[in-house]
Amino acid sequence: MFSTRLTTTLLVPAARQAARRQFTTTPTRLQTLPVKVTGTGTGTLQNVSVPGKPYNFTADTYPVLGGADSAPSPVVYSLASLSACNQVTGSVVASNHGIKLGKWDTDAEGEKFDKFVSEVERRCPITQLFKLSGVRYESEWVNEKL
Repeated sequence: MFSTRLTTTLLVPAARQAARRQFTTTPTRLQTLPVKVTGTGTGTLQNVSVPGKPYNFTADTYPVLGGADSAPSPVVYSLASLSACNQVTGSVVASNHGIKLGKWDTDAEGEKFDKFVSEVERRCPITQLFKLSGVRYESEWVNEKL
């Protein structure tokens, strides 16, 4: 058995990539998003926390990979972060473009909806992480009436 402790800090420098992906319409100097997590664990089980915040969660993996499946896997958390990031980014994009959102439904139609989706995926750091990683990335957005 082994035990690990890892601290990771990620600075998302939006200003550096402002021409390619601006998160919001606020000044770019305000768009650096510092993220820091600390994880400790034994074997496949890890407890992750965010220093200075009340957030913490546990990750495990599937039995076929030696885990006990006692918590979501890192892949599940990655996909959940993709979904959540698209929703947060979509809220910002909708606000910037004067689009009304319902329960994650939008009043945008046709070309306006396509532009909304394109802009959300362009601005979302997690979507970009997936797309730029080289994995096959597919998304399907369905526009339902409010």
